[in-house]
Amino acid sequence: MLLFQSQGQGAQDIKFDLGKNITETARNSGVPKFQTRNVAGLVSYAVDSIPSQLPVRYVRPGYEITWQPVFALTLYADKDVDASLPVQSVDLQLARHLKTHEAAKAFVEQTIAQFMRGKWHRYHEPEWTTLLTGRSSTLDESGHLANPLRNVDPAYQIPMEDWLVAAPRGIIWQWAGDGVLATLTVADMTGSNGSPAYDVDLEFDVLAVKLKRDADNEAQRRKEGDAKGWNSTARYEADKKAAQVRNRVLEENAVKRGDAVVKAP
Repeated sequence: MLLFQSQGQGAQDIKFDLGKNITETARNSGVPKFQTRNVAGLVSYAVDSIPSQLPVRYVRPGYEITWQPVFALTLYADKDVDASLPVQSVDLQLARHLKTHEAAKAFVEQTIAQFMRGKWHRYHEPEWTTLLTGRSSTLDESGHLANPLRNVDPAYQIPMEDWLVAAPRGIIWQWAGDGVLATLTVADMTGSNGSPAYDVDLEFDVLAVKLKRDADNEAQRRKEGDAKGWNSTARYEADKKAAQVRNRVLEENAVKRGDAVVKAP
């Protein structure tokens, strides 16, 4: 709060997008000063303790998303990917103001509603997962709540009794739009005192950059594992085949329940 006040900044909100130079994006964001780092060409601009009255807005036309109150905002650019340092990833961390399970569920549903109003579409990796509608999108092949819940149907409102079981395991929604991947992650970190403590994060990534980075990291992991005699490549291919078998079971079960299989664009 003092940082914003000391700069004489009468900001009404904080704005960001991806794809433009990180310094220019930071300058136009409404944040008076970022903490900056450059580690071997990986550049980050971060700010935390954002005043609760300031909404943070992803401003790409047709894909607008607003979050409030946000505790921390971090922009990332990688010189090895693009020497002009465009923003390739943005992380938002919600302030820990959600004091009840009901408040957390309501906030998440409000966020999801924004994605559904925009041009976003559900995203998944077809080699590993499938997209289902309704309650089937929350279940494993045995018909139990998955751990964690991935690719949940945004049109499906998780019942409170399921929410209380799923939130400590983690719940993830993903959307793609205009070359950007958005990932909403919710985790109930309730401690021994029983008071709900929710971590809610929203990440935006340039999809092509993220896919290449993930593929490069996985290839390196397999190479190192094979060199150590761990048969990492063979295990990877076996896991992929097992995922396809599991997906077919999930899809068959979903259809039996009256749910459907979604074909992503």
